[in-house]
Amino acid sequence: MDVCLVLTHRCNLACGYCYAGEHHGRQMEDTVLDRAVDLLFSDGAEVAQLSFFGGEPFLRFAAMTRAVERARRRADERGAELLLQCTTNGTLLDGERVRFAVAHGMRVTLSIDGVREAHDLHRPRAGGASSFDACHRGLHVLLDGGARTDAGMVISPQTVPFVSRSVSWLWSEGIEVVRTSLVLDATWELQDRNELREQLWAVAAEMVARRRSGEAAELEALADRRPTRASRPRPQVVVATDGDLYPCAPMVGEDRAAGPEAGLRIGHLSDGPERIAESVASRGAGCARGVACACAAYLETASRTDPGPIGVWYGHLCARIRAAIADQLREVAAPRGGRRRPFLIGLAAAVGGAAIAGSALLRAGLGDDPPRAAIPPRPARLEPPPEAADDRSAEAERERKPEELERLREERRRRRPDRVRIQGRLHDPLVGAEDPLDDLD
Repeated sequence: MDVCLVLTHRCNLACGYCYAGEHHGRQMEDTVLDRAVDLLFSDGAEVAQLSFFGGEPFLRFAAMTRAVERARRRADERGAELLLQCTTNGTLLDGERVRFAVAHGMRVTLSIDGVREAHDLHRPRAGGASSFDACHRGLHVLLDGGARTDAGMVISPQTVPFVSRSVSWLWSEGIEVVRTSLVLDATWELQDRNELREQLWAVAAEMVARRRSGEAAELEALADRRPTRASRPRPQVVVATDGDLYPCAPMVGEDRAAGPEAGLRIGHLSDGPERIAESVASRGAGCARGVACACAAYLETASRTDPGPIGVWYGHLCARIRAAIADQLREVAAPRGGRRRPFLIGLAAAVGGAAIAGSALLRAGLGDDPPRAAIPPRPARLEPPPEAADDRSAEAERERKPEELERLREERRRRRPDRVRIQGRLHDPLVGAEDPLDDLD
């Protein structure tokens, strides 16, 4: 089974949307670490992944080194394949840490929310200062050191206007795969969702252009990947600092006995490998892409079995765009190993991608009901619609008095057009789309 270790709850950042709660000082002791690592191949798996989460795992680099070396020995003893992964904010990366990751074939996911304007909205240092420069430096330490690197970008209603530009910038910096997740407990107005839809179509156009020009560029949520031996779903358990077991990392929270996360625990290391394997099989997350993600369901509804409307909407939207991209790239094999390209090339690729996308991106409807409405080319960059210019921040809205807030919302409803004008043509962003949130707006 796959094992994810929460080496520490400490972190040097103070991200506003972090689901780990208070960054208290608990950390995993060596005896707990050793027993957790020994779970990797205890179920007879031929392939298993050891991953590191937190907190910031590189605050416990010595513990990470111990875990990897032990896991490598266990894999060699069984003739099994060991995969390694780590999620980090990148601010502590240096040559020694990157050389370690490269030597062991570790895939490093760098948490960065895109361009500076987006990143600085939610990811300050613990003292309040910007973390962007340190994170950007970490990105280049990884890439220049030859580490297998992808980016993890969190999207909130406030960062939606920067999505297309952020993904393009990350691709141009040398990142091949960008992974995204939404702040699911935020207030997502219809206006925010419409804009995110347009931003993702702009990303799709650029993705097609870059892939057709021979570059490996991927937004994971929009990629139509073929399963491989290493990517097939596998049982997974997350081990918290004291040995409590969880289905997935977002459910660990603060790992308090009196907290809501206590009800999500599926056991303890003291249960032994056999009972743990049974618990993982019967109560594990088994997350799949999109609407089946138990972690996303929990973050939005506090129930791992009840997906929320935002997560369902996002999953369906990505599926529609993914199908259109796949139609364009059906006969195009994407190479690996691309490196940094100038940012202006990325913007040019997005403009060209709108034309190249032709048969699918320009004709694929957002819904499943025929006849499908034509979708005009997506621009490389989108400005927020005029009606979104005032009082865009959901946080600012919540701070207003209820009567003033209702007045502003009613005024927006009156001003909000039924359609959004793009490049001189009209496109209804909800045409044919079975938006499960229609009844909420």
